[in-house]
Amino acid sequence: MKVLVVVTICCLLSVPAFAQESETSNRRGVFLGFAAGVANSNLKFPAETQNNTNLALNWKIGYLFNSKLAVLLNGAVSIYEYDLSGRSRSRDFGGVFASVQYFLSPKISVLGGVGIGTDAPVFYDVEGEEPGETDYHLGIGLVSSVGYELHRYKKYSFGIQARFNYSRVKLPIGETSGFTSALLLGVDYY
Repeated sequence: MKVLVVVTICCLLSVPAFAQESETSNRRGVFLGFAAGVANSNLKFPAETQNNTNLALNWKIGYLFNSKLAVLLNGAVSIYEYDLSGRSRSRDFGGVFASVQYFLSPKISVLGGVGIGTDAPVFYDVEGEEPGETDYHLGIGLVSSVGYELHRYKKYSFGIQARFNYSRVKLPIGETSGFTSALLLGVDYY
């Protein structure tokens, strides 16, 4: 976790050095994005605290009103290993968030949003043998991210993103809160 935080901070501090380019942007209209990477989840269950590093996914769909402002529906997936009841299995501690993305420069963007935090089964690890294994649990969540565009080709851009999300979800064992940090590589279409 500490290494991921240090790497993220170093990346974010070095971004302004690359932001000096004066590049025009014609971003406008429908906006789609997908990213994958690694996430570190720190979850606080009623009886214990759990820290996991696993797969992170991010998707977004929305509309760019101009070259600087987009309104999006943003999905954050952070896989973790749940082993507090029954068999050990993979689950997602993420959410779906109404978000606003603002481009500080043609290459740097920030995103913030609020929405539904989730604790959900992942499709590749569902056996259905244990009661409640396929249940979805909901709560409230927040998401934020900082992105840097590495390369643009026509209407596609390829970039790196540091994402942070917090959720508070009601599970059968009690209320659970968690903070997830992720480092992702992705592609956007606009």
